Amino acid sequence: MPKNMKVVVTTLLVVFLLNGMVTIQVGMAEEWVPQIKGEFGVAIDAKSGEILYNKNANSKAYPASMTKVLTAIILDERIKDGEKLTASLNAANQECVCYGLAVGEMISKEDAMKALLLLSANDVAVAIAENVTGSEERFAKLMNQKVKKLGLKNTHFVTASGLTDPEHYTTPYDMALIAKEALKHPKVLEDMSTQAAFIKTSIQEKNIINRNIKYCRNNVIASKTGYTDAAQYTLVQYLMKDNKEIICVVMKSDEKSRFNDIQTMANYSFAHMKAPETDSEDN
Repeated sequence: MPKNMKVVVTTLLVVFLLNGMVTIQVGMAEEWVPQIKGEFGVAIDAKSGEILYNKNANSKAYPASMTKVLTAIILDERIKDGEKLTASLNAANQECVCYGLAVGEMISKEDAMKALLLLSANDVAVAIAENVTGSEERFAKLMNQKVKKLGLKNTHFVTASGLTDPEHYTTPYDMALIAKEALKHPKVLEDMSTQAAFIKTSIQEKNIINRNIKYCRNNVIASKTGYTDAAQYTLVQYLMKDNKEIICVVMKSDEKSRFNDIQTMANYSFAHMKAPETDSEDN
C-alpha cells in the first residue's frame, strides 16, 4: 500500500475511533440518572402514568400511612357529604398516632378526612373502615377490589391505616397510580394539600397541623407521609412545574432524606418531560 494511502487510512481510523468515543461519552451522559437514598422510588407523569424515574419501582414494600390515600378515596366514594361516623371501642383503642376518638364519638365525613390525611390518625382510619363496611376486614376487601379495578398487580391491603401486616404491601409504581386516582377526588387532593385545619366532633374541638408540611419543597401541591418500623419512612407527593405534573413515591428511606429523594426524582423528571401540548386554533 502506498505511503500516502496508509496515512489516509490511519487518519480515517483515528477519526472514526474518536467519533465513537464521543458518541459513547454522550450516550453515557444522556443515560446518567441521579441516585436517591430510599431503597424504592418512582416518578410518573401524573396525566399519562408514564414512568419517568425508576428505582425498584415494581418491588413490593410496606407503604405505612400512604395507605390512607386509598382509605380517603373510598371514604369520598362511599360516604355522603355531611354524614357522621361513629367511633367503636376497636377504633378508639388503635395504636397511635391518633386523633383521640372516644367510644361513641361522632365525626363528620369532612373532618374525618382531614384527621386522616393531615394528622394520619389511625383511630379515624378504623372508624372510617367500620362505618363504610362494618369492619376493617370487610373494608380491606373493598380496598383490594379498588386495587384490582385500577389494574394494580403488586398491591394487597389488610388495614385501613397502613399498620404493618405481612400481607399489606404495595410498590412505588402502584402507590403512584393510587395517588393518580386521588387526583380525581377534589376533596382528597385538597386535604392532602392542607397545612392546618379546625376539627369539631360531637364532644371535642381541635386545631390540627400537617406536621410534615414544613419539609415540603418547591412545586409540591399535595403530600402524604408514612412511617412504621418495618416500612421505615415513606412519602408520596404530587408536584407541578411549568404545566408539567408528576407524582413521586419513595419507600424505605429515612425521615429527612425522603423529602430530598422526592426532589431529586422530581427535578430529574421535570427536566426530561416533554412540554405539555397546548390546543391551538386554526387561523
